[in-house]
Amino acid sequence: MKNFITKENIGYRFQQLVILVLHLILLSWMYYTLANSGRLSTTTVFYHFIGMSIMGATLIRGSAYWANHHYVKEMKKRKNSKESSKDSKAEIS
Repeated sequence: MKNFITKENIGYRFQQLVILVLHLILLSWMYYTLANSGRLSTTTVFYHFIGMSIMGATLIRGSAYWANHHYVKEMKKRKNSKESSKDSKAEIS
């Protein structure tokens, strides 16, 4: 737990924090809608569920895109570091 947040993974931890906060907002919205659905009109409940569906889908898609962006960036960095190490080994030989 000591190395949970380091300089190298601060971006990932920030990403996880943002996703957690957005999930908690969505969860509280769901709880509000379900708790008050008996007092709201059917149309209002319908619009709440449509909104929650859109937010959930956007959250899933956005999280996947963001994670993929970090993954591709890390793979490019690893590829470049391997190529530079091969080049330096070739220069030494």
